[in-house]
Amino acid sequence: MPGRGPVDATRSLPATPESIAAARHWVTAQARAVGAPSRTVSSVVLATSELVTNAIRHASGTRTVVVTVRGEGGDLHLEVHDSSGSAPRPQPGRAGLPGGHGLHIIDAVSGTWGWRPRPGGGKVVWARFTW
Repeated sequence: MPGRGPVDATRSLPATPESIAAARHWVTAQARAVGAPSRTVSSVVLATSELVTNAIRHASGTRTVVVTVRGEGGDLHLEVHDSSGSAPRPQPGRAGLPGGHGLHIIDAVSGTWGWRPRPGGGKVVWARFTW
């Protein structure tokens, strides 16, 4: 499905569990605005849920989670910013155990993902989706 138009949007949310659903709804609208097909929208929403959850759970001191979506044509870039400078690390050997699966899910549903430190502290974890 060709894109309907470029998207470059950012939303700040309180670092609370209630913000996970708000981020999912907001990202859904952004992905649809860029013309992402339903399957890609579902992947972006799942990635958003995992990244925002990780930011809230693991980035101690984070009061705000910032979600950015940029997309055009058949490409969408999702970013989640938090105050922790610690590198995200997939947890090995967690089969059957709760937690520790978020980055494995991101890896499975996105084309690629990574992270970078933010100037002044914190980090950005990102994922890219193409269709």
